Amino acid sequence: MVHAIEQIGAFAGLAAFLGLAVLALLSFTHGRDIRRLREWAGSAPERDAERKEQTSTIAAQRAEELRALQEARTAEHQAVSSREERRRQRKEGQEGESRGERLRGRFSGLGELTSHPLTLVAIFLVLVVLVGGGVYLLVSGSDDGSGSGGNGSKQAAAKIKPGEIEVSVLNGTAVPGLAAKFGDTVEEKGFELGAVTNSSSGFSDSVVMFKRGHKPEAREVAKPLKIKKLQLMSDEIESASAGAAVAVIVGEDNAEAAE
Repeated sequence: MVHAIEQIGAFAGLAAFLGLAVLALLSFTHGRDIRRLREWAGSAPERDAERKEQTSTIAAQRAEELRALQEARTAEHQAVSSREERRRQRKEGQEGESRGERLRGRFSGLGELTSHPLTLVAIFLVLVVLVGGGVYLLVSGSDDGSGSGGNGSKQAAAKIKPGEIEVSVLNGTAVPGLAAKFGDTVEEKGFELGAVTNSSSGFSDSVVMFKRGHKPEAREVAKPLKIKKLQLMSDEIESASAGAAVAVIVGEDNAEAAE
């Protein structure tokens, strides 16, 4: 009897455990469904607003499409009516104007205007003035370019200060120390002294050499040094000048004076 009661109690405990497990599962599922329902209920107004916005947008697009379709139909109807009216006029003997006739009618006023002698004379005078002015500008421009080149270079040279001109001095003779003496003279005249060295080639006459585009500076250097010869700088002198735009090469004509 006691043994039977123990077996019944064990079965009852197992059944109660299973019942509690099922009850817990049902409670969890019920709670999840309630939470989803609340979320859905909370977002319902937003979804309703989205649906309304989408509906209004679609309605506006549809209205625009209908308006465009109506305009196209109206234009087509007007074109058909115009063609029918022209056809009716042709049948009744009232021939409509062709495109060429309409163009001739538009330009007929211009033709009448140009047919007057005074108008033709005025047009001719205007053309003469325009052509003459163009020719004068071309001729005066070429004259300025050829005749005033010296004045332009002189004005450019006048604006250059001696201290802004770097001058290298090269000895083109066998007399030692000649480049250094001329270098002192260059500095005394207010120029910036650059490289002082010897030339690998001999020069009988002193010369002021310059890089392309620096001829005005070379003239400014040549005047106080009383050197008349100007020449475009050769590759040899340019290499020895160490970047100076103007180089003074002392020749044999100044060797005796330096001594």
